[in-house]
Amino acid sequence: MKLLAVSDLESAYIWEHFDPEVFRGVDLIASCGDLKASYLSFLVTMIPAPLFYIHGNHDARYRIKPPEGCVCVEDRIVEYRGLRIGGLGGCKGQSPNGLQFTEEKMSKRIRKLESAIKRSNGIDVFITHAPPYGYGSEAAGDCDDFHKGFECFASFDVTHMPKYHLFGHRHLSGSPVNREACELFGATTYINSTGYRIVNL
Repeated sequence: MKLLAVSDLESAYIWEHFDPEVFRGVDLIASCGDLKASYLSFLVTMIPAPLFYIHGNHDARYRIKPPEGCVCVEDRIVEYRGLRIGGLGGCKGQSPNGLQFTEEKMSKRIRKLESAIKRSNGIDVFITHAPPYGYGSEAAGDCDDFHKGFECFASFDVTHMPKYHLFGHRHLSGSPVNREACELFGATTYINSTGYRIVNL
């Protein structure tokens, strides 16, 4: 199964110079947040595949006008072609907009999601905006608190062992060809979806 993962940066290559051959065979699309609703709606118009999304920390506007033709998997589990997909949006912080969370508040959201995971007998694809704590070299102090990941996400991956954990928020430099975005952590493959990624699941 082929996945298109997107996050944070609208790609001019996709939006302005869309080449259907590049995205032929994409079976599903996942958005990890901080993208215009119109961009997501454009993707599902041009690519014959469902799009599952969560909220980034800049996506309060989704509450007024959500992306058309897309499926929100925030705080729940959905199944598509045998894959159990769920997610938790937002990032670290204490802004009153409702899209920033302390470690304690995100842990509480995880506990609620675990009830849905139990009913679904597991989770295969975990979509978040913020990364799990420890991704990259953040522990060495090269990243501000706002962009650090959640420790509870790292614990979640150890406990529930999703096959894939997709996220954004930590922008990477370079093109999709030369950036390292897929890393194996235990049983879970981490995929930084900044810009766009095409991944064979």
